Amino acid sequence: MLPHLHLHLEPQQRKRLQVGLTPAEHRRDPAAFFAAHDVGNRGRLPVSADDLRSFIRQMHEEQRREGVDHVELRLSPRRFVWDGMPLAAFLRVAHTTMESLERPSVRGILLINRDSDEEFVRACTGALADLPATFVGIDLAGDESRYDDTAPFRGLFRAARESGLGVTVHAGEFGHLDGVWRALDELGAQRLGHAVAAARSPSLLKRLGNDGVLVEVSISSNLALGAVDAAHAHPVRTFLDAGVPVCFNTDVPLESGATLPEEMASAARLLHLSVAEVTAVQRKAAAFVFRRPG
Repeated sequence: MLPHLHLHLEPQQRKRLQVGLTPAEHRRDPAAFFAAHDVGNRGRLPVSADDLRSFIRQMHEEQRREGVDHVELRLSPRRFVWDGMPLAAFLRVAHTTMESLERPSVRGILLINRDSDEEFVRACTGALADLPATFVGIDLAGDESRYDDTAPFRGLFRAARESGLGVTVHAGEFGHLDGVWRALDELGAQRLGHAVAAARSPSLLKRLGNDGVLVEVSISSNLALGAVDAAHAHPVRTFLDAGVPVCFNTDVPLESGATLPEEMASAARLLHLSVAEVTAVQRKAAAFVFRRPG
């Protein structure tokens, strides 16, 4: 099985394409990237339930063309809720759309933004008890440099673990080492998104290797948004040499312009491996796919 474990729906970028605009680019400017994704941004285009269905199906067709067998799709309800869609409706629409898709199969990761308010976090926590079966994990994402405190999300992630959801956390992409430790120790992360900062700490690398915590690597995205300065500076080799499991991902492909085959080809060049060897690494990541119990 060829999995793709870290992929965002990018509803705002897809909405721009839908209305005839080009996707916005924020090359090497993470502050502008996060500002553009703020629900309060005046230039943001509203999205609907029909958009949610359409965008998931678009993503599915793209992944089929790229030869992917299984997708874990980051789905953030906040912007849809902001535009008037109840949280329960968002979950229901996403579930019924994903449930019908095959080759590749699609499963959802409920993404919570770091700047979410207490009321929204509480609503998401309450929704976990009846979370549709196509949602298999939970993620925390957003601007670590401004919102590095995980305390407001500990109850949510504890409830998610108790519900049998897999836990992945964006950590160490633009933030510091402390954020990676908190993702592990306070939120119970089984996988980490990006984790670029972790490569600077031998003790953290040892922890990731010993505990078998998968790092979801996204070279093209890290370059496009400025998480790393250049391809040769990307720490993926450091992870592999330390025995840390990795997988390759496009993350935000409408932002970076990369497909999964292109991402794996970039990894092959960077690691001085063949594409077949990188593909073998990707297939091993199937062992880290999130599955609900029962």
